[in-house]
Amino acid sequence: MTTPQNPYQTPPQDGQAAPQNPYAAPNANIPPQQGYPAAPPAGFPAPPAAGFPAPPATAKSGRAGRFGKILGIRLVGSIVAFVVIGGGYAIYDHMSGGADTAKVGDCVSVSGSNSNPDLHVVSCSDSSANYKVVEVKDGTDYNECQGVPGAVAGYSQSGGRYTSDVVLCLGNK
Repeated sequence: MTTPQNPYQTPPQDGQAAPQNPYAAPNANIPPQQGYPAAPPAGFPAPPAAGFPAPPATAKSGRAGRFGKILGIRLVGSIVAFVVIGGGYAIYDHMSGGADTAKVGDCVSVSGSNSNPDLHVVSCSDSSANYKVVEVKDGTDYNECQGVPGAVAGYSQSGGRYTSDVVLCLGNK
């Protein structure tokens, strides 16, 4: 069997070279490609050489793996507990009627001593209500209540965690 000739190719004339590829780059003197495989992408190991098995994967020792897992669980648990306790305290402080939640017209219960008073906003019908808020000011100087009409006492709270600096001018209930 003979190889069919390309009908679009002109046969070489005597003394002439065979025609060139019409799709090749003009005057291209590109050396032929070598048979080497391309290098693996960065970050990936090279494939094993032909005829040799791949090395076994190294496994973490059981103890080191458990230690890291236990440490991670304890760390996450500590963070969750801290958030829950801190959030619970903020909600308790707000719901228990701290001084920073008081408004003009609210009744308050003040107990404790002059150096360590304990103030809570309560209902005016509550028997523990002994003062009514006549003015609320920003700051920490309870002497600002002197001269406020109806004020018989002043209470100041320095902002702490989840609270703000506030002065309550208190009048008789």
